[in-house]
Amino acid sequence: MTAEKIYKRILTAFIAYVLLLNTLTFLTTFNPKQLLNPFHIRNRTISVYHLTRHVILVSGIAFRPIPREVVNEKAVRLSEEFGIDPELVKIVIDVESEYNKFAISRTGAMGLMQLMPATFNDMSDGDPFLMEDNLRAGIKYLTQQLARFRNTELALSAYNAGPTTVTSFGNRIPDYGETQHYVKKIMGRYRPKGN
Repeated sequence: MTAEKIYKRILTAFIAYVLLLNTLTFLTTFNPKQLLNPFHIRNRTISVYHLTRHVILVSGIAFRPIPREVVNEKAVRLSEEFGIDPELVKIVIDVESEYNKFAISRTGAMGLMQLMPATFNDMSDGDPFLMEDNLRAGIKYLTQQLARFRNTELALSAYNAGPTTVTSFGNRIPDYGETQHYVKKIMGRYRPKGN
């Protein structure tokens, strides 16, 4: 076999892999943009691996949604455990995944609170597609950002774009349209206690 044929086979296999990865990501969100996004391959690969492992070992093939009331009950309990406003957590869950525990974003963020694989691994050694593990890791991470920045808008910016990004912008909301829209969307719905 010539080197040219080997390279063609490798390229064909890679393209097939990217298409499969994008299709699996699309099937968790039904967002057509996911089919056209060839980027974030590493994170999406890790996320699809976690989802596949979860489907095979835990939930079975049926993607049964969890009722919002059940997610909210668990979110309230965990929010109280971490000392964070449960209303903020519920809004973050809704904005991040619309309560879809199987969601995988275009960047590879996973589950209800849309945690990146590395962030989830820092916060938990559990299963990112199990409701309690995902909520616990997401609430823990959001609580850390609130403690670090002592400002809800900056904490949300850090949750979305990463704390080092917020710091690099001089502890202000980064000049990223996605992050600014994210913060505005949540703060437009959030009414802190006492206000």
